[in-house]
Amino acid sequence: MVEKEYREALEKVIRRAHENHNHITEELYGEILGPVGMKDREDELTRGYLDSIGIRFGDAGAGEYHEPEFTEKDGKYLHIYLEELKGLPVYTDEQIREAKQKAVKDDDEEAQNILMNHYLKDVVDIAKLYIYQSLPAEDLIGEGNIGMMTAVKALATLDSIDEVDGFVGKLIMDAMDRAIYEDTDIRQQLDEMLVQINDINDKAREMSESVKRPVTASELSEETGIPVGEIKEALRLSGGQIEGLIP
Repeated sequence: MVEKEYREALEKVIRRAHENHNHITEELYGEILGPVGMKDREDELTRGYLDSIGIRFGDAGAGEYHEPEFTEKDGKYLHIYLEELKGLPVYTDEQIREAKQKAVKDDDEEAQNILMNHYLKDVVDIAKLYIYQSLPAEDLIGEGNIGMMTAVKALATLDSIDEVDGFVGKLIMDAMDRAIYEDTDIRQQLDEMLVQINDINDKAREMSESVKRPVTASELSEETGIPVGEIKEALRLSGGQIEGLIP
């Protein structure tokens, strides 16, 4: 398995899951990651990682969808921003349709302003799909708002108002994805995490085979010198799927 290709495919899986309310089907998962050539163990670890960031297998429409909720880590001023959004103008479906028409056909600035107000709440809803990632929601919303404004300003490039919602949503998610995956620290974090999980998995399996039973995190730590906290975190990120290690 080529690590660069794997990482790119994993990012694509995560993006497609976000587009489907944090769900990915087995078929799409296999279609994207299949060509990478993962072994069974790598597949197990990948599934565990997806589970740890809130991504589930299946179709979001097949069962009840539970909307993610923001927490304190998502930003100390987030609640103030959300309260401010409640004061935005409320538009009828007809007003939004008319604004889309004017923005697409006439590049109308007033119509663009209406649509920006309209889509601000959508940015927040999309940010909720990313709350299991490393960046606070405040940062993601800020990036998403920039993507949304860029999209609205470019609506005159579209052929039909039927394309507007999809176009705006795509640029919002593109902006959030860039904020996450173009951040060097986060990319390095992901790479290091995958290496660490595999290393702990190998050591746990070897020790388990040696003592002929599953081992605890404390026993593995004492044997290898790896801090217990790191072992438990690797166990969590792998979805409890480290071979030879007691969950």
